[in-house]
Amino acid sequence: MIALSLGEAEALLRKAARGAGRSWGMAEECGRTIRWLESYGLAAMALAADLLAQTDGMADTALAPVWSAKGGLIHRGAQPLCPIALGTALSDHAGAPGATGRIGPVFAPLLLLPHLASIAQRHGQAYALTWGESRFVLTAGGALGAHDGPDLGQRQAAWVAWGPSDTEDAAAALRPHRAHCPSSAYASLNQLAERTFAPETEARRQSGAGEAKLSTDAARPKTEG
Repeated sequence: MIALSLGEAEALLRKAARGAGRSWGMAEECGRTIRWLESYGLAAMALAADLLAQTDGMADTALAPVWSAKGGLIHRGAQPLCPIALGTALSDHAGAPGATGRIGPVFAPLLLLPHLASIAQRHGQAYALTWGESRFVLTAGGALGAHDGPDLGQRQAAWVAWGPSDTEDAAAALRPHRAHCPSSAYASLNQLAERTFAPETEARRQSGAGEAKLSTDAARPKTEG
């Protein structure tokens, strides 16, 4: 297991998302999503690595829902929805406080949580997100509340539903400063991130750019147990 600071985790996911073909804006959302989830001790980095591997090279539009004034958010693509693209669409079209919805299938539904938390905070109202037998509450302050179920780390696509929560649970405790990533997922994310590096040229080598990269690579995140 690789231990990283939350800032390192966010930066790695941002670069990996860009390497997988995401737009700059979507890559930024990916980094922020993983940072939020890992700050609560939720194992999001492995889910994100799987998501990016399965959707490598796909356009943002192929993984996002379509907005319809009559039908709301609609999934018309052949692939399951990206939870981060769905979350961004939800934030843009959240509607009035108390709005409910159901859509699917969605890759790794856990990654949708930070976006619903933002909506809950904006509306000043607790929301719940459910899929399968899992249920998460997001407090009116935009924090993670009670959560339970066997599908917390579900990688398979699933239908999700959201709406106001009838209970305002206490916010979960934060676990700041550290994120944790399985070695295999860490390697996969780095392979995607490396696609964003400028190719080394003779001019870069002569200017010392190669030496700078070596010194950067020497500083590795801590490996735990």
